Amino acid sequence: MAIICICLTQTATAQQLQPGDSTVMVLPDSSNFVTASLIVASPGKPIYSALGHSSIRMQCPAHHLDFCYSLETDVQAINFIQFFTGEAKACFAAVPSDEFLGYYRSQGRRVMEYELNLTHHEKQRLWKLLDDDMVEGAHRKFNFLLNNCSSATMVILDYALIDETFQYDSLPAPMNQLSGERVRYHSRRSPWMQFIMMSLIGSPADSNVELPYRFCPENMVPALRGCHIESSDGSTRPALLGEKEISPQTIDLSPSPFSPTVVFATLFVFVLLVTLLEWKLGWHRLAHVTDVILFALQTLVAVFMLYITTVSCLFGLHWNWYLIPFCPLAIVLWLVFRKRKAISTVYLLFTVVLIIFLLLTPVSLQLDLPHQLITATLATRTASNYLATK
Repeated sequence: MAIICICLTQTATAQQLQPGDSTVMVLPDSSNFVTASLIVASPGKPIYSALGHSSIRMQCPAHHLDFCYSLETDVQAINFIQFFTGEAKACFAAVPSDEFLGYYRSQGRRVMEYELNLTHHEKQRLWKLLDDDMVEGAHRKFNFLLNNCSSATMVILDYALIDETFQYDSLPAPMNQLSGERVRYHSRRSPWMQFIMMSLIGSPADSNVELPYRFCPENMVPALRGCHIESSDGSTRPALLGEKEISPQTIDLSPSPFSPTVVFATLFVFVLLVTLLEWKLGWHRLAHVTDVILFALQTLVAVFMLYITTVSCLFGLHWNWYLIPFCPLAIVLWLVFRKRKAISTVYLLFTVVLIIFLLLTPVSLQLDLPHQLITATLATRTASNYLATK
């Protein structure tokens, strides 16, 4: 592309500029001919921005070039659907820095810039890798757990090094935890994002992944602060040169009081009340309507969970604990036995399964309070229906 072609030209011309020329003078060692920086934006209000965002800023002051390379996916509806099929693709896209940074400034999000301590040739190589990635188009598999803006950024920075490697002297504690613990920690400010992520993550919650795929916007900078670049000759230098705030945070990111725990605890209490009214006052109609709504939603979620686990390659094919309470077999058994005496056995079986599932909470990092409140709600109604049909 024209961008990289210009920046790969010899620096002699830029060094011989006449006095009064507005172009930035290049230092004798060409160290400022190209600058590379890590841009980290704080979380935003929309749920999809709850973890923040990271990108790479490339500048060539001598030629007034300034772009932010951000890993992006197409925001059309079909691509939203493709995310859940595991087929969403992304690539780095170059956006003029004024436009890119202005977007986050308009949202009131804090943006920090950290200059990377790369050699002149490594910065040129990085720029070329970013341009090549953009030219190739959307080709990177995207998901929020492994292949995201931060992991892609760290991977391409690794590729940019020439006979050098990043050596991490220390890592933030969450980066050494299992995936489920790490996801919980970094999504702590957005309970609904945390709920969605823990619903989908499945068995990877109890495993760990290679280092480049543990990065997220929040832990990148702490990790790089405790990192040095080691050359093949054994010499080292800090990975970061400095930092500056581009825009301050002006939005309030206090979590909504209607968290998943509050919402599903309220639902649980409501169902307990409905069940009590059913048995004490004979309000069978209300109980029936509650059951229809509750088990219809359970069926929809069950089909979605089964698809995510067995068909979608969102995180690779894996076991998801929530296939136990959200099991499509439940609706099949109900349809087959609803007019038979054996329906009471179906209700009893499902009640026992749900109670056992509640006892499994300590077994997996995926299992948490909001989901178990849903499980307890389902168990309450299946137990009530068992007693009514016995």
